[in-house]
Amino acid sequence: MKNINEVHDVLCEIDKRGGYFLDFITTRHIQAGILRLQAGDNDTQEPHSVDEVYYVIQGNGFINLDGKNYAIKQGTSIFVAAGTEHRFHGNVEDLVVFYALGSG
Repeated sequence: MKNINEVHDVLCEIDKRGGYFLDFITTRHIQAGILRLQAGDNDTQEPHSVDEVYYVIQGNGFINLDGKNYAIKQGTSIFVAAGTEHRFHGNVEDLVVFYALGSG
């Protein structure tokens, strides 16, 4: 685990691994990373057992929280309570989002 992470480097590592998100911090107290959805990608995440915070670094689109859509854009922060169904969608360009989850 590195103490300092650059978004560009994390996105390059996501490309190398072929996924759409990457945890760059994983300790017993916190999990954090970057999620990138390209236009047409599906967000397949499931509800988490702990609270989660997102911050939109780049792009815009929507997040569906428990069946209701909310518009999001660069600079939007989002709190998702544990157990809440949520999915990002509707972006026409790259959507890059920082996330952090507390320990369970």
